[in-house]
Amino acid sequence: MKKLARIIWYGLIFLQKTIMVIGGCVIAILIFVEVFLRYVLASPLFGVEELILFIAMWMYFLGASYGAYERTHIQAELLHLWFKNKRSYARVKSVACMITVFLSITMIKWSYPYFIWGITMGAKSQALLLPMVISQSAVFVGSVLMSIYFAAELIDYVLQGMGRKPFFVSNSEKDN
Repeated sequence: MKKLARIIWYGLIFLQKTIMVIGGCVIAILIFVEVFLRYVLASPLFGVEELILFIAMWMYFLGASYGAYERTHIQAELLHLWFKNKRSYARVKSVACMITVFLSITMIKWSYPYFIWGITMGAKSQALLLPMVISQSAVFVGSVLMSIYFAAELIDYVLQGMGRKPFFVSNSEKDN
């Protein structure tokens, strides 16, 4: 069971990274093609900006969730200056992580109705007539992934606060 959970965990991370790399490459190619067609051939391609927006939405929210996984998301803290004891520091970080988990779950609560509304309304984009739920679902999926990774971080800090070894270790922490 533990092996299956590990395969799913790292498979999800691999999938996120793959989508982000492919999405970044596709956006770069689309921008190059659009600039070339517009300024060299004086014939712009219809709907490219719209397609870039759909891909960018997914890249933004998958990137945010990957930052939560890596624990490299933006933080403004000076706690390490006051708490020299690792256990005390971990306890204080646990409180901060609880707040973060609460906020990320609140984001799920807000994005889920938006996602369902996108499905039920069946809205289409103006140029390419793509279902708008494609980009709307990125907000919901990203929120769910961020909540999972923030919860894993919380579990690790609680364990460290109790003097135990963390269960989830991100790649950025393996290097330290």
